[in-house]
Amino acid sequence: MVRFSAAILLLTLGLCVHAAAQNGTASPPKTTEAPPPVSYGLVVDNSGSFRTMLDKVVAVTSDVVEENGADDEAFLVTFVDTPKIVLRQEFTYRKSELHDAAENMYIEGGQTAILDAVKSAADYLAQNAKTDPGRMRALVLVTDGEDRSSRSKIEDVLKLLKDQNIRVFVIAMSDTKVFTKILDRLTKATGGLIVMPKGRGDLSETAKQVFAAMRTK
Repeated sequence: MVRFSAAILLLTLGLCVHAAAQNGTASPPKTTEAPPPVSYGLVVDNSGSFRTMLDKVVAVTSDVVEENGADDEAFLVTFVDTPKIVLRQEFTYRKSELHDAAENMYIEGGQTAILDAVKSAADYLAQNAKTDPGRMRALVLVTDGEDRSSRSKIEDVLKLLKDQNIRVFVIAMSDTKVFTKILDRLTKATGGLIVMPKGRGDLSETAKQVFAAMRTK
């Protein structure tokens, strides 16, 4: 009798679940896909045109770093002219190391070499980034877009970026004028994005926007 009652109870419950599913009231199990990890380089203009904006440059660089997930890795390159392209922080998962490198940036005189800096950073990324499946590759370039002294040809830089599946995302900043010609080519050809923050209050949102775009396949 006890076994019979238990069987009836289980049958009743099964019919209820089936009916709920038929009526659309039973929710299917939810699966949340983890965002893909990113290996990226921060390529930051430290030339004289940023002398009055260094605090904003440091702030937006640190804001980007704050978006890093546990599996993301990043490095920091600063540049002025070609001899002053410097790897300030090699690839690391540690936000604190990247923050320290950003805080230690300083402005120097010299003719800006954007393309040379991008090429140097792309070479480093290609040689040192993790290669696990699904990992995204990118460069985040912080500059006003005025290239005065690069030796590299943009066609060669774009070929390198495409061959290595590296997208370029630009945070374009200036007290006067942003020069978009090179920036447009770097971003459009690689599937990247240009963001122009209007003021200090936009920096955090700019960082979130850039990082979200980096994770998009």
